[in-house]
Amino acid sequence: MPAVTAEDLQSKYQKYLDASLQTGAVEFRKALNEIMPRIYNMGFWRDMLTTLEEQPVHKGVYILPEDVASTGVGYDSILSCILDDDPMPLYSMWHDYRRFGEPSTTASATYTSHMAGVIDDGFTSFDDYANDGSGAAIDPARRKYRISPVDSDTKATFLMKRKYVDVSADSHRVFVPNDPSVLKHAFLGKLSEDNADIQRAEYHWQTCQRLLDADLDSYRGGAKPVLQISPNGAGGAMRGMY
Repeated sequence: MPAVTAEDLQSKYQKYLDASLQTGAVEFRKALNEIMPRIYNMGFWRDMLTTLEEQPVHKGVYILPEDVASTGVGYDSILSCILDDDPMPLYSMWHDYRRFGEPSTTASATYTSHMAGVIDDGFTSFDDYANDGSGAAIDPARRKYRISPVDSDTKATFLMKRKYVDVSADSHRVFVPNDPSVLKHAFLGKLSEDNADIQRAEYHWQTCQRLLDADLDSYRGGAKPVLQISPNGAGGAMRGMY
């Protein structure tokens, strides 16, 4: 489903809020900002994934693009990567502690690894690999990845998981689940929690999960995720070997 405005969502779902919160847009946006991150964390439902193509990788480092609240565009993580037409393996932050360690480098040098791949480097509040080499502050902090091998012309394509971006205006847009009942049960779940009705809250949130799972199964049809195993182990990936 395409992104919709906070105002459109308010007109449809405000009735599921506590009566004291049904009078203003600010109160509705606060409630929306409370439930949506929980829904985004419920899995890879429809429209949670998006592709970024022809992304420059500066000096072996890629920092996720800045969130744009007005359009609801934010990115949580990289799920898959193609580097100069070659699929690349992804590794967690634990990778540096397993076999090779983290190569030393400086802001003026290009990051190089002992192996090909994309390594999660956590969050950063300073881009010391900026285009001009001078660095720039980042607020709020954004996710950072180290990528190798690269050169000055390297372009990457990423499969990304979206991140919920808090709305602060009626015109701000939100990517919402395809099944409209998901948001209904989410707001009712919040209402039940606010009234200390834990059993009813659990029912509504579990219903959200079931609806999202059912919609995802219907959407992807026969296409199922496939477990990927490197025949060379954690440190033996080679570009172009497939």
